[in-house]
Amino acid sequence: MTRVILLCMKMSGLLNRRSTDLAGVLGAVRQIPAGSAVPKKLGPKDVAVLDLNRTSAEVARAVVAAEVAAVVHVPRHGETMLPRAAYRILAESTIPVIEDADLSTVEDGTRVRIDEGVVYAQKSDDELARGREADSATLVSEVDSAESAYVESALAHLANATEFLSIEHQLLLDGEGLPELDIEFADRHVVVVTADEGSAEQLADLKPFIREYRPVLVGVDAGAEYLRAARLSADVVVATPTSVADEVLTDGAVLVVPADRDGRAEGLDRITELGVGATTFPAAATARDMALLLAFHGGAEMIVATGRTRGLENAFSADATPSSTMVDTTVASRLVSAEACSTLYRSRGAGIGLALVVLAALLAVAAVVVARDSAQELLVWAVEAWNTFALWVQGFFK
Repeated sequence: MTRVILLCMKMSGLLNRRSTDLAGVLGAVRQIPAGSAVPKKLGPKDVAVLDLNRTSAEVARAVVAAEVAAVVHVPRHGETMLPRAAYRILAESTIPVIEDADLSTVEDGTRVRIDEGVVYAQKSDDELARGREADSATLVSEVDSAESAYVESALAHLANATEFLSIEHQLLLDGEGLPELDIEFADRHVVVVTADEGSAEQLADLKPFIREYRPVLVGVDAGAEYLRAARLSADVVVATPTSVADEVLTDGAVLVVPADRDGRAEGLDRITELGVGATTFPAAATARDMALLLAFHGGAEMIVATGRTRGLENAFSADATPSSTMVDTTVASRLVSAEACSTLYRSRGAGIGLALVVLAALLAVAAVVVARDSAQELLVWAVEAWNTFALWVQGFFK
């Protein structure tokens, strides 16, 4: 019996030694989303998982100061490296940086072991992701190359945008060449639903805004499908007829078909087959840009557009069109991203909800006053209280 106990103790010791003597660094996963602050308790026993393409210099310095066990860089799918200062800050430190190991779906707090770019679950030693460790020299070399590529991409993009401006300046500045539509944009809100990734989710968030303001709804290519799926009727559809379902084309919306500057448009035969009317829009622009220009030059008060927010990170990427750079500049005074609109609307809605709570409190106090005081005193109090309440509520609508 004693031998059995001793044997078990020895085996247990060997297993424990094996689990602690494995090569690599150990730590708990700490997800740091873009734009968020560094967790206060971040320290040497943590592995920071972040997107260095969207990590500020301040956050990078905080990660280095915390002396984390390692940094795992998880960029957006298909995105090239951006020349952010975060790379150089980490290159000057001794913290291991792992690239191309996707830990974006690994839960916060998961204990991991990292060895030669491979990330294992510490408990089971199962492989979670495989990447490569980038030393300081590699990081500096990569960021130098990224700087050159970024500038070259920007120069090419802006050259194409300038060429577009030289061709379409009358359309941009004065709306020359816009088709005449049987739709009223003037002094109305307009929601442009694009085919971009995330548009369907953004449209769902916009539903309270749409219910209250009844904006003109414009579907762009697959964006028109998103409107149908959300049980919303498009007022205008700007799309190549072959890119949307028959139901979209026959739903009663005003149809605008993008065309080349020489007037050639794809899919007009399908329009003829369905027996519906459509207007062509000849321009060297994308369908999204056409929708924005229709709303802007139509006199829209505000234009809400779904889709990927266009910032400096993606302004010159491969999927960024030069025409959009100029069109976004043209309509900038009235253009609001769907994410910003839904966020502001939620804040406003919360304020109105609070206002209703205050109104209910005023009514409750009024009931007490009625029970105690004279009618004249109640009237004076009610008028003063209501005026104060009304002025306060008006602040939510300015």
